[in-house]
Amino acid sequence: MKMMITLKQEEQVIVVIKNGEKHQRMTVLLYGGGFVRNVNFIGYWKLSIHRRVINSDMKYSIVFFFLLSILGVSCVSHKEQIVDLPNPTSLLADSITTPPVLLSVTRLFIVHDMLVAYEQRKDTLFSFWKLPECQYLFNAGVKGQGPNDFLILDRNFVESKEGFKVFELPSNRVKELKIDSSGTFKLISEQRLKVNQMPLNRFLFLADSSYCFLSQDDKYEYTLLDKKQDTHQFSDYPFDLLKKDKGDDNNFVYNKLTVSKPDGEMFASFYVYIKMMRIYNRHGEMLNEIVLEHANSSLDNEEKITYYPYPPCADNKYIYVLTKQEEEPILEVWTWNGELVERYSLDKKISNFVVSNKYHTLYAVNKDIEDKIYVYKLPL
Repeated sequence: MKMMITLKQEEQVIVVIKNGEKHQRMTVLLYGGGFVRNVNFIGYWKLSIHRRVINSDMKYSIVFFFLLSILGVSCVSHKEQIVDLPNPTSLLADSITTPPVLLSVTRLFIVHDMLVAYEQRKDTLFSFWKLPECQYLFNAGVKGQGPNDFLILDRNFVESKEGFKVFELPSNRVKELKIDSSGTFKLISEQRLKVNQMPLNRFLFLADSSYCFLSQDDKYEYTLLDKKQDTHQFSDYPFDLLKKDKGDDNNFVYNKLTVSKPDGEMFASFYVYIKMMRIYNRHGEMLNEIVLEHANSSLDNEEKITYYPYPPCADNKYIYVLTKQEEEPILEVWTWNGELVERYSLDKKISNFVVSNKYHTLYAVNKDIEDKIYVYKLPL
């Protein structure tokens, strides 16, 4: 069906569909002022149109055409279930007992066939484990202010030819480390970014020597820093989906966790307090926006619901993110086209994880257990 809405000011418009007790999963294309955007709506509870003025100085009318292509219709319970969510497959973990060295792991990641645990609270920051058996190798990386030491690091690490790259928050420096399984751990390069902002939170490495991080301009979600060290702001915040008190900053209210595609061509964000994700290309253009639940339910609640508590991880095919269903850990698997292809129910409470595409395996830890690594085989 086609809808035409004439606006007296330039506005963002979101269309919410309900057909009796049945919900339709739709792709919505928004046209207006040369702006095209794909949005997937899943499981809204009523027909409504939400508007937010972008530019109140616009005097002319803009006509938005909404082309709604029906992808499928599913029956759902009005209160409990969500349209088109795959039924979760139960997975059982193998437990590997390790030396009691895993103290409140901040981040797990994989480089050069090694599982790496970044432990921000320890004086020695990294421990390395040989894959696939998770055999302990060595630890390295001293916390401090010396020339080869490390201050607080962002939680996104990216594999490089010789090791990995990391961003040091207090110094605005990108550092590259050379590593190997024999115990080599050497700082081989560092670059201070020329940007008048600190700290650069939710730092992401993108292709073509560009970077992305949260914007300090409350109108926009992100700042893109290109290889010429020029910046531009992008991405409007979701509008009126969460309760916002006077004085609250948008980046606090709409807290999110981000992950980049290893080739740097795209990145995704998952909103902590909304069952919602967005996908962008490396130029900052939004490619997809997916809402999995009635987002406005949080408007009336004093206590926010935490949907995505832990950082996602990704390979060039899938994005993996941890959520929960009735307190049960659920691993969601998304494609970079915005399709939710699998959901796995995990039998252990985990607080940090990473997925090896090579071994089709999820490695995970619990922040309260110092001597266990959980291993799940993924039937992808």
